[in-house]
Amino acid sequence: MEQLKVKKKDTIILNVVLYLGLTFFFLYLQHAYRHHLSPFSLVYARKGLELFWSVALTLAVTSLLIWKHHRFALRFYQLSIFLVGFKVVEGLFIEFNKIIVIATFFYAVISYFLYQLLRHYLDLASVNPNYDSTDLFKPLLRDIRCRISAGDQIVNGTLSNWDDEGCFIQVDLPTALPESVDVTVFFRDREFSQHGELVASTPDSTGIGIRFEKTVKDLNVFNWSEFMEIVDELGFEPKRLR
Repeated sequence: MEQLKVKKKDTIILNVVLYLGLTFFFLYLQHAYRHHLSPFSLVYARKGLELFWSVALTLAVTSLLIWKHHRFALRFYQLSIFLVGFKVVEGLFIEFNKIIVIATFFYAVISYFLYQLLRHYLDLASVNPNYDSTDLFKPLLRDIRCRISAGDQIVNGTLSNWDDEGCFIQVDLPTALPESVDVTVFFRDREFSQHGELVASTPDSTGIGIRFEKTVKDLNVFNWSEFMEIVDELGFEPKRLR
């Protein structure tokens, strides 16, 4: 997947980064609880950083990768959750504690659901180009042409990824566009128009991700919902056209 510059961070990104910070706090607290130490002691705080510096570093790197929507963000999230869980379970083998077991259970459940939400978000077409800068051929075997307009600016391009909430477009000519844009897709001698928000772009601006406003089908105007219904019926999916 091409690395992106994401202009607007989704709520799930903010929540996951916050959760990773709380994850280290959970590890810090359970260790203090098992050893009957005050978590607010400066001496223990320094000791905790010495004990868990590798975990803190991993969590910091993971937070940065998630914030930047890096292609390895999910894998580092898995690594971070596993590392913290391993440290907690390692302590339970030394001294078993029911409260820590219950807390670890809730930690695992919350981590799992946040992982599913994060994976769903990173799979959205608006933040997933469906191609890489090292690809030798066109992203898709079938071209679906489109036009992006914002005021007097008009840019032509090709859909490289799409879903119900948005799309990613590989443009013919790199152009700086404002956040609010109109997209017109040309398919089967019809034009499907939809207003959207530019949320991501490739570093060289050759590709842009657009999130659409939620609208229902309109009998008088062909919009994105109508387009999605048609391509679904025809079996056109980006993953099948690669």
